[in-house]
Amino acid sequence: MAVYTKLTNQQIEEFLTDYPVGTLVCATGILQGIDNTNYKIETTQGLYILTIFESRINPDHLPFFLSFMDHLSKSGIICPAPVPTTRQQTIGRLAGKPATLFPFLDGRGVETADITPALCRELGELLGRMHLAGQAFQPRLDNPMGIAAWETRLLKTADKGLPFLEELSFLKNNWPTDLPRGAVHADLFPDNVFILDGHIHGVIDFYFSATDFLAYDLAIVLNAWCFTPDHVYDEKKGTSFLEGYQSVRSLSDIEKSNFQILARGAAMRFLASRLYDLTFHDPNALVTPKDPSEYIKKLEFHRDHKII
Repeated sequence: MAVYTKLTNQQIEEFLTDYPVGTLVCATGILQGIDNTNYKIETTQGLYILTIFESRINPDHLPFFLSFMDHLSKSGIICPAPVPTTRQQTIGRLAGKPATLFPFLDGRGVETADITPALCRELGELLGRMHLAGQAFQPRLDNPMGIAAWETRLLKTADKGLPFLEELSFLKNNWPTDLPRGAVHADLFPDNVFILDGHIHGVIDFYFSATDFLAYDLAIVLNAWCFTPDHVYDEKKGTSFLEGYQSVRSLSDIEKSNFQILARGAAMRFLASRLYDLTFHDPNALVTPKDPSEYIKKLEFHRDHKII
C-alpha cells in the first residue's frame, strides 16, 4: 500500500477549483503506487487520477516528464497527458507538495499470465512508436539513473556491492557513446502498461523518463518482459518483442553490435537500485523492496549470450 499523503475531500475540492473538470463526487486512494500518492477522482464531468509527487521525485524534472507525456499523447500513444488548469498550468500544489491531475486510463495492469509472445510483439511495436516520437521531443534530460548512479549505489552498499564492481568497471570502459538517442520511458515494466480486451492499451508512470540511447531502453524492456518467472530468457517472447519493435523502427548496425553490453547495463541498473533499496530499507516504509537476485541472473545471462 502506498497512500503517503492523506487528503480530505475539502482539500481535493479546493484543488479542483483551478481545473475545468466539474465538482468532486468522490475520491479514493490507490494502494498500488510505489513512489507517489495517487487518488482516483470522480467529478461531475468524468474520472481522473490525482497524483501527489513524493520526495523520491525530483521536482525540477517534473516539467520534462509531463511534457513528454503530453508529446506522446499528441503523437498517438495512449498515455495520461496532464490536465491543464484554467491558467494552462500542469503542476499545482497540494498538502505542500507538487501535484498534477490526469485523465483516467481504461484497462488493467499486466499480469504474468498475460505476457505471451503475441503480447510481446504488440509491446515491441508500441515501444518502436514511442521511440520515434521520443526522437522528435526537443527537451532534454540526461538520465539521472545512468552509470554514475549505479556506481554510487553499489559503493554505498559496501560488501554487498563488491561482487559487481568488476562488471561495473567493464561497463564504464566499454559503454557506447554515439548511438541514436531520444526521450525514453526507462522503466517500462509490466506494471506500467495497461491492457484492454487482451491487447496493450496504454502506458503510465513516466517518472524515470530521460534522454538516453533508444537501444538501451529497448534492453530494459526486454529484460523486464522476456524472461520466465524463474528469470530464464524466453526466446519466443524475446524474438516476438524484437520483431515487433523492428517492424516499426529498425535497429542500426551499431545498435545491434552494442546490444549485448546495453543489455548487461540494463540489468546492472536495476540490480544496483534494488540492492541499494534493500540495504537501506526502512522497516516502517509502506513498500517492500524488490529482490535484486532477479537482475543478478539476468546480468549473468547477458554476459554469456548475445541475443542480437
